Amino acid sequence: MKSGIRKLALNCILPIAVAVTAPQALAGGDETSLYQRLGGYDAISAVVDDVVQQLAADEKLGRFWAHRGDDGITREKQLIVDFIVANAGGPLYYTGREMALSHKGMRIDEKDWKILITALKNTLNKFDVPAKETREVLDFFDSTKKDIVEKA
Repeated sequence: MKSGIRKLALNCILPIAVAVTAPQALAGGDETSLYQRLGGYDAISAVVDDVVQQLAADEKLGRFWAHRGDDGITREKQLIVDFIVANAGGPLYYTGREMALSHKGMRIDEKDWKILITALKNTLNKFDVPAKETREVLDFFDSTKKDIVEKA
């Protein structure tokens, strides 16, 4: 694990959800879960925070965060963290709605998706996430695309 993501993770504080055993869709073939290889909860929280900041500042995607209170944004980031942690083999259970239901009617298109993936790649690169883990994270996000991006 590169030290950049761990250093940033030590400075990131977000509320911790209820810890329980969760599915390991992102765990990969290693004995060590992706959750552990990414640096754990704080590292994943730091990545989510960085990506959401980029998306909220984006001219096109900022519409999803415009006129939202800080508490609503914090809650949304927490749901994203919980979803990723649970699916990466971490000690959380995701209690949010299914991806298709929670994104229905948001008019997320292919351009929106590309902006998200670019922001995610930039963040993973910024935090020196190794190539194998980067690929696993990107593959996981790709697996959710069909439930998030609406057909034109």
